[in-house]
Amino acid sequence: MGKGSQYQLKYTLKLQYSGTNYEGWQIQKTGRTVQAEIQKALRIYLKRDIRIASSGRTDTGVHALEQYASFEFCEELNLQRLCIALNGILDRDVSVKNAYQMKDDFHARYSAVAREYKYKIYNSQLRSPFMNYSSMWVNNKLDVSRMNELLSALKGEHDFASFCKKKSANENTNRTIYEIKAIKKDEWIHINIIGNAFLHNMIRIMIGTVVDIVTKDGSKNEIELILEKKDREYAGKTAPPYGLYLASVFYGEDVEVIKSAFGDDIKRLNYRRY
Repeated sequence: MGKGSQYQLKYTLKLQYSGTNYEGWQIQKTGRTVQAEIQKALRIYLKRDIRIASSGRTDTGVHALEQYASFEFCEELNLQRLCIALNGILDRDVSVKNAYQMKDDFHARYSAVAREYKYKIYNSQLRSPFMNYSSMWVNNKLDVSRMNELLSALKGEHDFASFCKKKSANENTNRTIYEIKAIKKDEWIHINIIGNAFLHNMIRIMIGTVVDIVTKDGSKNEIELILEKKDREYAGKTAPPYGLYLASVFYGEDVEVIKSAFGDDIKRLNYRRY
């Protein structure tokens, strides 16, 4: 694996996973987690215990199209061999899509400036086998233009205390949503959300609330009133986790990739323009 070094080199993995059979990202006392599986694979390959830090935690059942996990190691690694070896060790519901050597000050979470999530809704009177564990099924017809009207009230910087678990309301609940939009294609509705950070269950509560209001033919004012209340009791139900995907993680222009296993770069966002 190369000549040993007295200092630690910073590496980052780009990951994808289906969250169906995981108890979320973070290691727990019981249950299968993505973090534990990645660390176990690294220990098998590198013959050392490795602790990884992710760009964001995902809950039980939530998927990731793009997740980053950084770690330190004291030797120069062949990045392509690292990807191939880890994919050979890991189960088929999680994969390493790329690996990078980063500058020493990089941190998968704290260096991120924004994150994009997608939520999938299967909108049809009759169910589909392809919606299982991948999207929320709503059998009442949803008006996407109305959904976008409601979603627009959530754009910008707000106190999202009404849209998070009550225990999260004890922390700073101000967040900024840069973009939020629903797009319909055939029987599927995809809701794309880009924000600086998100509270526990924030996106799922927002989606559940919007679906509730549209179904009951409510108005945009209801979203604005819920924001003003700053109380979870006023928002709607929490949408199921299996419709939610961590889609992209964005880093600032000052983040530098030293080497990449397969050529592509990490995604960047000039969030200051928002």
